[in-house]
Amino acid sequence: PGVPGGELAELQNNTEPFSTADAMRNLCDSFQWDGPVAPGVPGPYFKGDESKCTQEDYLFKSLGKEPVASASLGQVYKGETWEGDVVAVKVQRPEILYDLLMDMYVLRLGLVALRVLWGSDTDLTPIADEVAAGVWNELDYRQEAANARQFEQEHRFLPYIKVPRYIDAYTTERVLTMEWCEGKKLGQLPLDKQLDFMAKAIEASGAMLLQTGLVHADPHEGNILYAPNGDLVFIDFGLVSAVHPRLMEAFASGVINLITMDWAGFAKDFRDMELVPEQFSRLNEEAGRWEPCEIEDFTLMIGEVISNAKMEDFGDLVVCVQQMADNYKFLCPPYTILLVRTFATLEGLAAKCDAEFNMYEACLPYAIRRALAPTTAEGKKELRETLINSKGEFAFENFQESLDLMQRMEEQLEADGAAARAEDGGVGEAMGGAGEHTNITNAITGRAPEIVGSLATAPEGSTIRKIMKEADTVALVGHVLSQVDGGVQSKAVTALASSMQEKVVSPGALGKPIKLSKKPASAFSSKALWGVVMKHYASLWSAGPKGILMLAKIGLIACRIAVLSSIRAAASTAMVLAHVTLDRMARACLATSNWFLGGSA
Repeated sequence: PGVPGGELAELQNNTEPFSTADAMRNLCDSFQWDGPVAPGVPGPYFKGDESKCTQEDYLFKSLGKEPVASASLGQVYKGETWEGDVVAVKVQRPEILYDLLMDMYVLRLGLVALRVLWGSDTDLTPIADEVAAGVWNELDYRQEAANARQFEQEHRFLPYIKVPRYIDAYTTERVLTMEWCEGKKLGQLPLDKQLDFMAKAIEASGAMLLQTGLVHADPHEGNILYAPNGDLVFIDFGLVSAVHPRLMEAFASGVINLITMDWAGFAKDFRDMELVPEQFSRLNEEAGRWEPCEIEDFTLMIGEVISNAKMEDFGDLVVCVQQMADNYKFLCPPYTILLVRTFATLEGLAAKCDAEFNMYEACLPYAIRRALAPTTAEGKKELRETLINSKGEFAFENFQESLDLMQRMEEQLEADGAAARAEDGGVGEAMGGAGEHTNITNAITGRAPEIVGSLATAPEGSTIRKIMKEADTVALVGHVLSQVDGGVQSKAVTALASSMQEKVVSPGALGKPIKLSKKPASAFSSKALWGVVMKHYASLWSAGPKGILMLAKIGLIACRIAVLSSIRAAASTAMVLAHVTLDRMARACLATSNWFLGGSA
């Protein structure tokens, strides 16, 4: 049946609260506070006359008497500090440490018994250690506050991610105080907002796993809110997982190879992800032992099993691995526990509002980006060997796979956009293009050019910039010019016109479901990109008549695109402004007629 993401999400979002009396006792013990907690909330240790208390006698200016939310480790009360901050105060469940230690002990014993039952020579207890380490960190709310600050810093390039401000003066190991953030859970939103919510949440998860390596490992519905302005508010950072750069590169390669059905590459990814031993092993049923086998055998099995599976969601891949484990030896590295749980939960949430959601395609833009931006020495070497051939030329044929994937995504978006415009009578086209995406996957893949293209000026794009600078200029520019046909130029005109239009008309009026990144490009990276351009410019000048002819072609194409995009942007903007004006006039007339009819009655 696969990974029950929907059921897991529901389980995580429904937790019975514990008594406020116990919560206040834990709070006062943590602060070593023997006075009243807040007006009307005397606390467990205050025995005096509250009417004689002054401001200095209270810990909080106000605090709710009942929790507004409850989770497995604690529950939240709404309050206000004496500094005037409206806050959420999370108090840990009393004696939770004992319960968790018992759970971890039972889990460890169960894994030992499972190893004996399976007759496996793989030590499974590190799984319990990984889970225990994560939960142990969750018990220290000061660590959670530190995790939140790091998460906000690492993901500042996604402007729709909001992290509450944590107030250290009111935070201890067992009590966490943060600013109060307004927002709704996924199930409280209309369908269009649910799609926007999940598009942003899934894009953020792809960025976490494949770009930053800092994963919010507890993304259930109760831990993410949809703010009135469309931001996603992450409110629980007790469980955060760090992914090693080499694993991120392996994950990215795995997503690409799975979608392109490159089973030989996918087999190598399994080894790089530490899901199989360095030496592939196959079960000899007659001898009852594992024996070495070649990667070709494993590749054949992968292709056969996955090709015959539906592969509609993340859980289907888990089922395929379970089937292959009957014949081939697999490992279960500790990191998989939290990551499988994370993405199964997100997939379960996405399925609630979009039955067509595809996790693999949604992660593809960030997978391509990570593949072009390795950070390990091995990854940089592999990328250079892939993209620069023996003649020193840029090997476009080795990059064609990623280009084809981008082309397929773009064609699918254009087809969906055409269908949407046919349904709305062309209004979507007048409003700036494809209009609002109707499913989560398209909302993310529609940003693929921006996600991948931003590497040009991003610090992590240094490797690809260096490779582009080393490539032979005449061969590189000649190939690019050969590909810039009328269709490519038309797309460039559309993109530039859309960008110009957004300078005049707000993206909200154009049906943009995801805000564009506002993170400023690195000045150093921009200078490095300019260095790449100038190197090839100088090389063309020194290449003689052939190079000068190429420069002339580039200039003519650039002028044509600039002129046509300016005309198109002006026309589209005029249409949008006319549409908005007529809409406002119609609303005003309707309001006037309603007022008149109401007055007459």
